[in-house]
Amino acid sequence: MLKPCHDAEEGVWLARLHLDITPDGFRLPRPVRARSGEWIVNGWQAWTRIEGEHDTNRWSEVIATCRAFHRATAAIARPAFIDSRCSRFARADRIAWDEAPTDCVPQIRSTIEQLQSLLKPVHLPGQLIHGDFTENVLFADGVPPAMIDISPCWRPAAYAQAIVMVDALDWCGADASILELVTDIPEIDQLLARAEIFRIAILDGFHQQGADTLGVLSGHLRTVAMLTDRLG
Repeated sequence: MLKPCHDAEEGVWLARLHLDITPDGFRLPRPVRARSGEWIVNGWQAWTRIEGEHDTNRWSEVIATCRAFHRATAAIARPAFIDSRCSRFARADRIAWDEAPTDCVPQIRSTIEQLQSLLKPVHLPGQLIHGDFTENVLFADGVPPAMIDISPCWRPAAYAQAIVMVDALDWCGADASILELVTDIPEIDQLLARAEIFRIAILDGFHQQGADTLGVLSGHLRTVAMLTDRLG
C-alpha cells in the first residue's frame, strides 16, 4: 500500500519504529523500502497490506490492544520532531496539555474553557503513544488485532485510552458505562477531560482552515457535560 508522507523525518522514524517494535498481542504492517533503499520516494511510503476491518463495537478489545501496544513502546526514546510539529493535531495536543493558548473561535473556546477550569496537574510519566488509536485498529478472524497509522505523541500511556473513550462517546453513540473499561487507570477523569479538549481543539483547527465544524461541536457537548459532572 502507498501512503503520502508529509514529513520526511517523521516518515523515516516511523518506518524504523515499525521494525523496532516486537508485536505481542497485536499486529503491525511492515514498511517496504524502495529499490534504492530509501523509505520515502517523491513524498510516498510503501507498507505491507494488513488484513482486517474496523469494528467500533469491540471496545474492550480496542482497549486491550491499546494497552498491549503501549507496553511495547514504553522504552522508545522521545523523537526530536515531536516538539517542532505545527499541524492542527499538534496544536490541539498542546492546548489539551496547557502548552499553547486556547486561541480558538468563541464557541469552541468557551467549551474548552469549561473543561480547563476543572483540570489539575497529571502526575503520570510520558512515553511514545499512538494519539489516534480509535479508528486505526483492524480485526480479522484467528489473528490478533492490527494497528495502523501511528500518530506519534509523547504523553502518558493511559492518555491514548482516554482518547479512545471520548471518541466512543462523541462519535459512536456509546454511553457512560463504557468508562468501566478504564476505571483502573489513575487520574482517568483528568485524562478524559484533556482527551475531550484535544478532540474539540482539532475542530478549531479545521474551522480555521475553512471547514464548517461548529455544527460538529454539538456532538461533543454530551461528553463535556458528563465530564463536568464527574470533575465538578
